[in-house]
Amino acid sequence: MIAILLVLIVTVVSAGLAVTMPNIVYGVVFLLCTNICLAIAYYMMGAPTVALFQLAIFAGAVVVFFIITVMFTRAGEMEIVEEPEVAQ
Repeated sequence: MIAILLVLIVTVVSAGLAVTMPNIVYGVVFLLCTNICLAIAYYMMGAPTVALFQLAIFAGAVVVFFIITVMFTRAGEMEIVEEPEVAQ
């Protein structure tokens, strides 16, 4: 019982960090941690099939999709260019 509560506390903390991280790559890492902790909690509660689906679908496919999207968009290299004011 205490182990499940500990895993769920880590899940909630990592989910909060995933949402509040200013760097999107770190947010994706914490999202991966959240999904892995959820899979561990499902397994500890006696649902190994749900834990397997959690790892395969969410931790595997969705997080990899986010990482590839971040790599293709190069979010860290974007800069804001202000247009000059036109004199009237």
